[in-house]
Amino acid sequence: MVAYIRMTYSPMESNQWDYILQSVTEGLNTPAPVGANLLERPKLVHRSQISTPPDSAVGSPEQDRNLVSVSTTFFPGADLDLVPADICLLSSDSVFFYVHSHRLLASSSNNFDAILPSPIPSIQRGEEPKICIVPDDSAVMNILLHTIYNMSAAHYSPPTQSIIGAVESMVKYGIPIKAFIAPSTPLFLLLSAKAVINPIEIYTLAASLDIPELAEVTSTHLLSYSLPSLTDDMAIKMGPVYLKRLFFLHLGRTEAFKRLLLPPPANHTATAACDVEEQQKLTRAWMLATAYLAWEAKPDLNTTVIESALCPLADHLTCEQCKRSLKNRVMELVMQWALIKKTI
Repeated sequence: MVAYIRMTYSPMESNQWDYILQSVTEGLNTPAPVGANLLERPKLVHRSQISTPPDSAVGSPEQDRNLVSVSTTFFPGADLDLVPADICLLSSDSVFFYVHSHRLLASSSNNFDAILPSPIPSIQRGEEPKICIVPDDSAVMNILLHTIYNMSAAHYSPPTQSIIGAVESMVKYGIPIKAFIAPSTPLFLLLSAKAVINPIEIYTLAASLDIPELAEVTSTHLLSYSLPSLTDDMAIKMGPVYLKRLFFLHLGRTEAFKRLLLPPPANHTATAACDVEEQQKLTRAWMLATAYLAWEAKPDLNTTVIESALCPLADHLTCEQCKRSLKNRVMELVMQWALIKKTI
């Protein structure tokens, strides 16, 4: 979402309405030419019965034609640089952005897609900056300009698709993407925040641009993602390297969890109340419970599921040493699972 200021011009005066209504009434009272084939004309009402037209300043189409939308960040007089803005960018949805040419030129290798005039005309006091039309909408331009000025656009809560559009437009404008999406930069942090909600979109973007830091941060939010739902377009855009890394992350965690399940609880020294044969009951119960967990194993398996499946085994044990051994084994399993790598 982009905030902007709307400016308006003076509406139509009420005496102008009187003149228009008088002209219409006189035209209707004019006799028709002889021989003209006319439909029956409705009876004219008295002038006093004609409804007073609404104030043109309220809900009038004329009002929309007089509105000018200006960015609330990049507006005339904004304290963004030591010198006044000398270029005005007009987005495709008619929002004005007052910016500094030296900022754009320093970030672009192609004169901002050859949109900026060359040379940049000097602005005298009281003169308006030259207007340059850009093909992108205001949401994309707002994010792009915040990035160039090294500011965060997070407070606008822009949609993910607008952020992706801004990143992809950087190629067109000759802006080095990796320099502006380096770790700790405002755009990197904005993309990382969006990865919580739209992880596959951000991961695909990072993969297509070969930004491993962003892909790694995003991959931790893809543990619950269903890989069969990947589309062909996503796979092509992602590329074979990052697609393989994502698959190996899922498969690697699943296989690692199955290996962690194998060792049963440790046996203790046989006693009169709990001999070796009695302890084998716990081992068999463990194997049955872990077989269920291995079948249901997922990369994002929660530790609560592990505990709820294994801890109830103690309810069928009478030996306190066996119960203690089971408890220690479950705790060890949970700790080991938490240490398995969660990113590509």
